[in-house]
Amino acid sequence: MRIQGSYPLTMGQLSMWKALMVRPPEQLWESNLDLAWPIPAGVSVAQVRHALTALAVRHESLRTVYRSADEPGEVRQVVLCDPLVRFAEASVREPFDLAEQPAWRAWVRTTDDGPPQIQLVIHHIAADGAAVRTLESDFYALLRDEPLRAAPAPRELAERQRSDAFRDRLTAAGEYRRQIVNAVPRTPVSRGALLRAHAHTGIPYGAARRAAQHLRVTLPNLLLTVYAQALAATTGPADQLLWQLSANRLEPSVRRLVSSMTQWVPMLASCDPDGPFGPVAREVNVAAVRAMRHGVYDPFAVGPHDFDHGSYFTFLPPPDDADPEPSEIAPARIEWLSPRAYSGASFYLVARAHPSVQLTLRVMRDGYARADVERFLTAMIDLLLGAVEDSR
Repeated sequence: MRIQGSYPLTMGQLSMWKALMVRPPEQLWESNLDLAWPIPAGVSVAQVRHALTALAVRHESLRTVYRSADEPGEVRQVVLCDPLVRFAEASVREPFDLAEQPAWRAWVRTTDDGPPQIQLVIHHIAADGAAVRTLESDFYALLRDEPLRAAPAPRELAERQRSDAFRDRLTAAGEYRRQIVNAVPRTPVSRGALLRAHAHTGIPYGAARRAAQHLRVTLPNLLLTVYAQALAATTGPADQLLWQLSANRLEPSVRRLVSSMTQWVPMLASCDPDGPFGPVAREVNVAAVRAMRHGVYDPFAVGPHDFDHGSYFTFLPPPDDADPEPSEIAPARIEWLSPRAYSGASFYLVARAHPSVQLTLRVMRDGYARADVERFLTAMIDLLLGAVEDSR
């Protein structure tokens, strides 16, 4: 393999690498993302392969391997010159050898009951959720032979994050993280059976968005407040340690960077389950914005990460063309999902707002049964319905 160069990792790549270092071998596949992109009518397999190869030429993370450096414990990203795309079917449960081959595979799948699709398996260190959307957008642009601007590279960001100008930002983020985490006493947690449930709240995107505007908070932070209030009501205490997944893409120079940029950022939510919802929502909104300002930090400078200390939250944003007009609320329902990933946070909520608000909860804590999960999700739905009703 011809090598373009060897470079340090970004803080986002380091966060993923640190998590992989302590993950059991049988759980390494859990960082794989399983994607499907429909193939437009009239596009041949040869055109698909050409566009995917061009995608790897354009985005360095698709032709990067990760290898140990001279210093003990140090790892570097090694960018290859050639786009070594593996057009071979693979299982999402097949781990990647990150030191030997770029961490993605793609192939064309045809079905009897639908159009052909591109199936992709890609490791989270090569692309996070926002990067996946960029890859998909660029792929279709390449199929249409549309011109694209030069793509930012992870090595460029890694250089900036190690500059003198960036040092104070990393120091402040590390100190903020230590203060927040140490402010909440750690309660011993015993891990139990994995439970996953998905709540269809029936609340349309437009209605949830209007409720957030009425409270003068962002929609993600409205859902974060609902999460915190439900936690305080069911598990206590009033001050909840919450971890948000920060995309770290506010700066235009990195908005379309294809890599892993996400890092877990802590915050304190001061809740009052028996009091009015609005003041709590506005306080949580301020705390969440403050936390996101410290979203980039050196994961090896802040000590080990305890995924059982606090509760975790991720918001999946709606598409840019989402209809903001409120529509009718549908009945809520909860469905149970099969277990998937056992690594990471033991109490973790993923919130999606479009086309309606959907809440996926994963719990791995001893003492939590299905009835407890149902009560928790029902409490969240009731709180959100109350906020929607108040905004009318």
